[in-house]
Amino acid sequence: MKKFGYKQSNFDHTLFVKQKNSKVTVLIVYVDDMILTGDDTDEMQALEAQLSTEFEMKNLGQLKYFLGIEVARSDQGICLSQKKYVLDLLNETGMLACKPVDTPIEMNHTLAVYPNQLQADIGKYQRLVGKLIYLAHTRPDISYAVSVVNRFMHSPSDEHMNAVYRILRYLKGAPGKGLLFTRNQNLSIKGYTASDWARDKTTRQSTSGYFTFVGDNLVTWRSKKQNVWQGLVLRQSSEECLMEFVNYYG
Repeated sequence: MKKFGYKQSNFDHTLFVKQKNSKVTVLIVYVDDMILTGDDTDEMQALEAQLSTEFEMKNLGQLKYFLGIEVARSDQGICLSQKKYVLDLLNETGMLACKPVDTPIEMNHTLAVYPNQLQADIGKYQRLVGKLIYLAHTRPDISYAVSVVNRFMHSPSDEHMNAVYRILRYLKGAPGKGLLFTRNQNLSIKGYTASDWARDKTTRQSTSGYFTFVGDNLVTWRSKKQNVWQGLVLRQSSEECLMEFVNYYG
């Protein structure tokens, strides 16, 4: 790809980008599958021809399904979802007929590692949480809940497993939810952040979250337990919290 004039991303080494005459061509590779997109039709055709001289290739047409992510197009824009992935997960856990809940985690939950807790099946717990982490690629609404259950991967209890099952019950209510990317001229960048202030019952650390919009489209999000310096948790102003995020995430 570098020989063809493409630059490799420093953040994702499977992503290659080429800019020419104010147009962009993007290629992303996963094992033996590739996605080619951009607004430079001539360059895309040229790249396909060049790659065909190096590898056996087959053009499968417009992207519809990739690594469990479904791609749907309409007049409104492009929608990314993982409906089949969710239904397969519910079927695997025997929860296709479960009663849905309105939220992925209980408000003011007290999840933590407690003495004499009843141990859950570690292997099963880790498999389910791992699948939920991947699902969060198109479901920012479960990001916080998944970040919480992810903290107990090495010592899950029955209470933690019930929290995982609650996320599955929440997904049952709307398995086809996803991300809609609309076409518009608004390219302004807006970011939002919040913190729950020392809610972790074990370490007294805070959990912070942020999400970023380009125009009306959600492009990044994260929920993460903060670091604690010198064993202290200090209440910060919203301006200080935002500056901490800028410094930490660049």
